[in-house]
Amino acid sequence: MKRIFAVLLVCCLLSFAGCSAAQKQMSPKDLNLVFSCQADITTPNGKYTCAIERAGLRSVSIEILSGDGAGLKWYWNGDGFRQTYQGLEDESQTCDLPDNSFASVIVRILDWVQQTNALESVDGNVFRGNMEGTSFAITADGSTGNITQLTVSDLNIAAEFHDFTQPAFESAFAESYQ
Repeated sequence: MKRIFAVLLVCCLLSFAGCSAAQKQMSPKDLNLVFSCQADITTPNGKYTCAIERAGLRSVSIEILSGDGAGLKWYWNGDGFRQTYQGLEDESQTCDLPDNSFASVIVRILDWVQQTNALESVDGNVFRGNMEGTSFAITADGSTGNITQLTVSDLNIAAEFHDFTQPAFESAFAESYQ
């Protein structure tokens, strides 16, 4: 009876150990900065669900999918900025959004992370940084490198990234600059 109990105990312990996903300790260079996903964003002005596609440095599109701003889309292509909404569009050489708008903050932080080597590892897959006096924290999935959270407490902005798909950059960026 003791043997049976011991075997069952070992089997249970092994099955519990096998339930957790393999997460590795990450370094900032392991972050996946080219992605396509949705994000739930909380700001002082409200909550938004957005589609985000990032092809790299200054190559991003963000579209609001929910609420009053649904359909509003911003594009950064490295050489300029474009925004569209309900058939209207505006294009300029520089971003027209306020520096503290959630879209501008997300784009600038991700570009900053890609350009610098100044993220500090805090705990596991959590990193902290400071861009131009604005502190932020990034949490990533250790198995994929995908960013799962971006928190900018100085500006009360928080983003939860989810539903990652294969980047479809050809469609997003071709559409924006035809």
